[in-house]
Amino acid sequence: MTGWTLVAPAMVCLSLAGCYERIVEPADVFGTVKQGATYSPASRMIDDWYAVEAIDTQTFAINEPNSSQYNTSYLLVGETRALMFDAGSGERPAGSRSMREVAERYTGNKPISLILSHFHYDHIADAAAFDGVTLIDRLDIRATITDGIYTIGPVESHGMEWRPLKVAQLIADSEVLDLGGRTVAVFNLPGHTTESVVLFDRYRNQVFTGDFVYRHLGGIIAFASGSDLTAYKENSTRLLHLTTADTRFFGAHGIPRFDRDWLALLDRELDKIITGAATYRYAAHYLAPGIPWRVYQNGDLSIYTTPLVAPPLFWSKWVLLFVATVSFLMLYFLLRIVRMALVPVLVDRSGE
Repeated sequence: MTGWTLVAPAMVCLSLAGCYERIVEPADVFGTVKQGATYSPASRMIDDWYAVEAIDTQTFAINEPNSSQYNTSYLLVGETRALMFDAGSGERPAGSRSMREVAERYTGNKPISLILSHFHYDHIADAAAFDGVTLIDRLDIRATITDGIYTIGPVESHGMEWRPLKVAQLIADSEVLDLGGRTVAVFNLPGHTTESVVLFDRYRNQVFTGDFVYRHLGGIIAFASGSDLTAYKENSTRLLHLTTADTRFFGAHGIPRFDRDWLALLDRELDKIITGAATYRYAAHYLAPGIPWRVYQNGDLSIYTTPLVAPPLFWSKWVLLFVATVSFLMLYFLLRIVRMALVPVLVDRSGE
């Protein structure tokens, strides 16, 4: 028993230490994106916070170049109404305009519908400023709507607050929204989170991807509580089949615009991961520096996921129970070691 009392904690410590092969600092993962820089010379600055870029006369990228996540939300305008995709990072200075107030400068008094790409904290900040939110119609979402209110909890948002939001409507996967002379298809593509949404304007051949796929800013995140690598692969393939080589993609972080080759690269690398052909390293990530995340890298692409096991298992109650048990055992072993070290001292002193 004495031997295991010493060996078991040492083995655990060595295993954890082995995960830290390389620590990635925040400055190392931002690529060529520089905080405070606008994404286009044609961007218009508002409140020294928003950099609004006209993609075309009815489509606008509302960048937050000074935000820690380099967020971009999108405004799609039709003849009768407009669609806001995401609601800001929540880091705008006090006294600056809300995301809705910025959008209203470009809509010509048309009503604005809000749809969230997903529920993480850096995409939902000004959601309450809109007249409700359009949500993807999933059983898990529908089941938790009470009196027309959906509440985003801290686990879903990875934030600190509970956010009750009025539900304006539920929209089915692949359903098309009519903005008047402009239609936008809404797709539920789980992977980054279960509720992840992507918008597709087929006429303009524009896809707005939220956090499902983007370029720069530390790589693709697949370690969140709703992440699923198998679903990620299935839906990256689905998005490839929906689009063409000429499709323009617009992500929610970093430099907004990228092409289909980047999505194809993500799809290939996800296939390696789920088929067991991937080789991982372990590294810290600036969003959650306390855990050694698994990272798979190919050139500029990094895919971060949970250590040792897949995300659904990592975030399950069984792993929570396992962690609690291991923590208890390590504390027990530590106390035994301390006790063993103190006993000879106490015996010597009693003999005096």
